[in-house]
Amino acid sequence: MTGLRTRGAPLALALVALAGALTVLATGPLAVPPDALFAALFGAGPPEAELALALRGPRLLAALTCGAALAGAGAGFQILFRNPLASPDLLGVTSGAGFGAAFALLLGAGAFLTQSAAFAGGLATGALAVVCAALTRSGDGRLALILCGIVAGALATAGLGLVVIAAEPYSQLPSITYWLLGSFTRATAGEAALALAPVGLGAAILLGLGFRLDVLSLGDEQARSLGLRAGPLRLLALAAAALMTSSAVAVAGVVGWIGLLAPHAARRVVGERAGQLIPASMAVGALFALLIDRLSTAFGPAELPVGLLSAAVGAPAFLALFVATSRRA
Repeated sequence: MTGLRTRGAPLALALVALAGALTVLATGPLAVPPDALFAALFGAGPPEAELALALRGPRLLAALTCGAALAGAGAGFQILFRNPLASPDLLGVTSGAGFGAAFALLLGAGAFLTQSAAFAGGLATGALAVVCAALTRSGDGRLALILCGIVAGALATAGLGLVVIAAEPYSQLPSITYWLLGSFTRATAGEAALALAPVGLGAAILLGLGFRLDVLSLGDEQARSLGLRAGPLRLLALAAAALMTSSAVAVAGVVGWIGLLAPHAARRVVGERAGQLIPASMAVGALFALLIDRLSTAFGPAELPVGLLSAAVGAPAFLALFVATSRRA
C-alpha cells in the first residue's frame, strides 16, 4: 500500500476539484480574485464577483454534480459486475433518459418537464432491465442484467430514432440534437441544485454499502458465505447508480466517457476498495467535467457540445491509462 492510497486521498482529490472550480471562476473574461468570490458567496462581494457567480455558478455546479454522479455510478457498476468496461449506460439508463427528454421536446415541453422526462425515462429503462433479468431466473445474475440492459437500451434507442424521425426538422430537431450532444450551459442554479438531492442519495447508498460491495465483487457464493443477501444488495446498489446517472443526464444531456474513465484514473491512486474508489472517482469525474466544460468555450464564440469533447478527450486518455496499466502489470 503506497502513501497515496490512504483515507485522505479522496478528500485530497475533492479539494483539487474544488480548486479547479475556483480557478475557472477566477480566470477568463470575468476574472475575479478568489477573496472577492468568497465574499460574494455571502452577499458581501463586489458587483463583478456577484455577476461572475450568477453567470458561471450554475454551469459550474452542474458540471461538478454531473461529473461526480456519472463517475460514482461508473465505479459502482464496475465493482458490481467485476468488469472494468462497465459504465453508467450498462442498464440502458442513459439511452432511456435520452429518449425521455427527446419525447418531451417533441411535445413542446419546457426545461423542467424535459429534465423530469429524462429522469423518469432513465429510471424506467433501468427498472425494465432489472425486471427482465429477474424473470429469466438465470444462474448468473450479472450476465442476465447485462444482457437485459442491452435489450432495454436498444428499445430506448429505437424509440429515440422514432422521435427524431417525427420531429419537425427546423425547430424541434435542432433542440433534440443539441440536448443529446450534452451541455452544462442551459442548467439554471435551481435545476443544478435540485440534482444534488438524488445524486447525494445515490452516493450515500453506495458509500453506505461499503465493504458489502467489495464482497459482492468476489461473487455471490462468497457473499452468502458471509451472511449477505447478494440479490437485494445488488439491486439496491444498481438502483443507486441508476438514480445518479438519470439525475446527471436530466441536467446535462448525454455526456459519455466520464463514468468509464474516472474510475480507472482513481483506481491508480486509491486502489480497488469501494469505500475509497467511489468517492475518489466522483472527485476525478467532477474535475474532468470541469475540464471539458472549459474546453467547450476555448475554440471561439460558439461553444462545442461537451458530449463530443468528452469523447474526444476521454477516449485517448482511457487508452493511455490502459496502456500504462498493462505495462505496469
